[in-house]
Amino acid sequence: MASSSLLSGFEALAKIDYDRAGTIYSTLFALSVGLERMMKIAVILEHKLSNDLANPSDKQLKAYGHSLTGLYAKLKNVAATRGQTLGWFEVDTTQGALLGALSEFARGSRYYNFDQLGKGSENPDPLVHWFNVHMQVAEDSLSYRRRSQIMSNAQQFCEKRGLFGWEWGYRGRYDLTIDVTYEHEVARVSRGHCVWTILEIIQPIYRLIDLLVEEAHQLESAKGATSSGVPYLTEFFPFCFATRDDAVRRKAWTRLFRFAGR
Repeated sequence: MASSSLLSGFEALAKIDYDRAGTIYSTLFALSVGLERMMKIAVILEHKLSNDLANPSDKQLKAYGHSLTGLYAKLKNVAATRGQTLGWFEVDTTQGALLGALSEFARGSRYYNFDQLGKGSENPDPLVHWFNVHMQVAEDSLSYRRRSQIMSNAQQFCEKRGLFGWEWGYRGRYDLTIDVTYEHEVARVSRGHCVWTILEIIQPIYRLIDLLVEEAHQLESAKGATSSGVPYLTEFFPFCFATRDDAVRRKAWTRLFRFAGR
């Protein structure tokens, strides 16, 4: 479930269209579910190692809720106690902002539309929040020269058609049509960079899972077990080895990785 959700999320993100709101919701849902389940795999493994290989109860797992930022912080601490500090991000980074947007969606803003029709919502519009984070990724990933060329093309496009007015933009406010045109193209060409940013987030989690599985196997062996009750869970996440260039260019993810002969 974790693997399939992440792959579906990557594929949806690589094709996301901000003029079609449905593609945004489905993308955020798949990514948030995949990240939550992958991190809870690591949480379960850490619990087993701290409790003589006993599994956590449903109540203990539910206590973590759907906070992706909370799960990430816990795993970051678990990794630090084992000397694994490479690749973990702080809250004030672009990666931290992206994880925060997905966490907000998982915890409540996925119900934003229902809440607006009912009692109202304290959560911000997830589409607006995600678009702002996407622009932050684009700012980090696209060169100034590339962004300047996109703005020049947007100006020519609008001038040729006399589009000098205002319109409701992707940031949830009225903006100049030329700015909305520019942001739409920036978002289109930077979708793959968003995929890579998420891969950057999950790569240290992958390494931690690999380490925890090895520790579990060693503990089982020390207890005299003749077979292992903990599978090699990293086999479900081979896409964590994708390079930046592959992640940025690739559009199809769900057909690339197959598991258990399927």
